[in-house]
Amino acid sequence: MTPIFSMTGFATGRIQHNSVEIACEIRSLNARYLEIFTRLPQVLRELEDPIKERVRRYVHRGKISVSMNLSSVTPVLQNLSVDPGTIQTYTHLLDQIRKIAGIQEPLRLEHLLFFKDVISFEEEAEVDEEFKQVIFRLVENLLEQLNGVRAKEGKNLHRDLEKRLEAMARLVGEIRRYARENPTIEFQRLYQRLLSLIEEQKVDRDRLEQEVAIISDRVDVTEELVRLDSHMKLFRQYLEKGSPIGKKLNFLLQEMHREANTIASKQTMIEISHRVVALKDEIERLREQVQNIE
Repeated sequence: MTPIFSMTGFATGRIQHNSVEIACEIRSLNARYLEIFTRLPQVLRELEDPIKERVRRYVHRGKISVSMNLSSVTPVLQNLSVDPGTIQTYTHLLDQIRKIAGIQEPLRLEHLLFFKDVISFEEEAEVDEEFKQVIFRLVENLLEQLNGVRAKEGKNLHRDLEKRLEAMARLVGEIRRYARENPTIEFQRLYQRLLSLIEEQKVDRDRLEQEVAIISDRVDVTEELVRLDSHMKLFRQYLEKGSPIGKKLNFLLQEMHREANTIASKQTMIEISHRVVALKDEIERLREQVQNIE
């Protein structure tokens, strides 16, 4: 059985290659579609598309962010430099702030160092093939780790969804039992009401029973209950197939909610009304959980 994946997860790791340490972090959050964001050092910008392609192999839905940093690098890879234009801009802004705020204290070096882009890294554009493969292996290992986390959470979601479905099935069964009595009860209620308004000997009983039967038929919810059973059965089948199923489950829940509303509008028994309220509550809880399923 294909596992169900939660859309939330986190994986982090690092690896050493020659004198370079590569640290990578991958986060996954809920999203309607698959959205991939990367934050890479300038020297690795050319790897953005290959990294995104690897993410698509492991993840089908969610907001995925991949962050990577290099440290302990050789001078060939990274050199410190300052940007005179940036420093002049920040100096001018700080002077303006001092004047507006009425600060007499002179501008000092540590004030400028609060701005991270005052000192920048000039990186070489060349990254050899071996270095690329090391990075790709790290990303793929972390994606597997991420999916392990998402699958573990998916098992918890699966158990909760099954429990909710069982509760819904019990409620639907109870509604069905009461619904068998509802047309007869409604028939008798309307019939007695009419008889109280009209002298019985003046009533065309056959005609009256026909009219009341038509009205009573309007409270029949058999079709709605059959469709609810069908939706719940299909919901379970999707759970067995595994991710990606989030959008399909959400659509089924919309249909279940529509059927519950129809039953609520047609019912006349308080026993059914109470169970429809409970049924809609379970559907809403299912909907909340499904929002986190890939």
